[in-house]
Amino acid sequence: MTTVVVKKTESDLGELSSEAGFISSVCRYDGEPIALEGYQIAFLENSSRFRWITKSRQVGYSFIFALEALARCHLRDAYTAVFVSFNQADAIEKILLARQVFEELPSAYQKRLVTDAKTELAFESNGPSRRVSRIISVPAKAPRGKRGDVVIDEMAHLANDREVYTGSTALILRSQGQLTGCSTPLGRRGIFWEIATEELRKYPHHSRQIVPWWLCRFFCKDVNRAAAEAPDMRTEQLVETFGQPQIREQFESLALEDFEQEFCATFQDESYSFYSYELILPCTSDDLVLCDDATDIPVPSGRLVAGFDVGRVRDHSELAVFEERDGRFICRMLRRYDQVAFAEQEADLRRLLNLVSIARLSIDRSGIGMNLAENLSRDFPQVVGEAFTNDSKERWATDFKILLQRQDVVLPRDRELVSQVHSIKKRVLPSGKVSFDAERTARGGHADRFWAIALACQKERGQGPSRGSVITMRVIG
Repeated sequence: MTTVVVKKTESDLGELSSEAGFISSVCRYDGEPIALEGYQIAFLENSSRFRWITKSRQVGYSFIFALEALARCHLRDAYTAVFVSFNQADAIEKILLARQVFEELPSAYQKRLVTDAKTELAFESNGPSRRVSRIISVPAKAPRGKRGDVVIDEMAHLANDREVYTGSTALILRSQGQLTGCSTPLGRRGIFWEIATEELRKYPHHSRQIVPWWLCRFFCKDVNRAAAEAPDMRTEQLVETFGQPQIREQFESLALEDFEQEFCATFQDESYSFYSYELILPCTSDDLVLCDDATDIPVPSGRLVAGFDVGRVRDHSELAVFEERDGRFICRMLRRYDQVAFAEQEADLRRLLNLVSIARLSIDRSGIGMNLAENLSRDFPQVVGEAFTNDSKERWATDFKILLQRQDVVLPRDRELVSQVHSIKKRVLPSGKVSFDAERTARGGHADRFWAIALACQKERGQGPSRGSVITMRVIG
């Protein structure tokens, strides 16, 4: 017996006319019905032209964006949704999410999939018009030429946030669409912060939604109680009282101000950071491909330099390899050594030096790094042992800041790396000397990757006694 599936058109979906209704009734993920959080339903029911969401990390907004777009593609005729994401990987992930949920739709509700690409899905209407609805996902650029709804995800983290916002507003005019700006905070700066807080001027046409971790059932033991009591509780009390194991782990892994920004949806003052986000973000690139192994590093047109920060008992060891071309440093490889024996670390560095033409490897020779630095420098003249003192760290931090100011360094577009660079603070000690360091987290970590990068990218001033007589530039701020 042949089973005939009667395809439903947009006009047949009256009982599922809302996005929340469509998602809750017919959508599944990994074979399970989708249970929406309260703030996700509120988002779907928000009909404002400009929706602005300040959120915690990992509370499901990328997922709800994909679901909303998929629902609208099936509920409407000739609909277009455009996602602007932090990087290419995030752009592809939203399409993958929408594609998976589409595959699990009942056949009667599925439109015909006519475009199935990494960054685009297109569905042909089951009605007589046969018009096409699309979901398009692009990384960190203004989606010019495409009219429809626009979602700018992790907007505060975009180096060109204002350009993307300005280029997106025009797309919703003729289409009568919605523009959604959504992000975890990233300092008191940028167009996302300006609109979210209205501290500089009013934006009366933008609706605002704030979603900290305690509104999410995955993170919070009792959402209703936490929502009522949170305004009167310190962060530590909130985590202790309501936090699930997942949020406790994050709290112990991050400095307090970083946790409050990443998970409590608060905009932190960055005046104490030596490297502002405006300085870091333009030096990140989504097009940069890092090598996984020394054998993958291509023959350079410039010279290869490297830095190695030796981890203490609670820290990681970090390796950074850059190609230097006429004073411009391009990241080629980053590697972390977590709970790796020193003998294995030494063996890996020897392999790197034997396989790749490293012109200089600067290695931390302070404390437990002394033996490693001595062993390598004995056999490889390009290995330079470096003492981690307040003076040397000031020199390296200043060198790196000059590179950022000139945009003469290219880093991968990675949130953890941006956070590490931003975590470096300049402090004046009681002795009058200057200290550069990051706050240690409860589970270890001291901006080790940053120091490996700073070692690699330092200005080479020569060796020996003359080094102390070199006049260097001091960056104020």
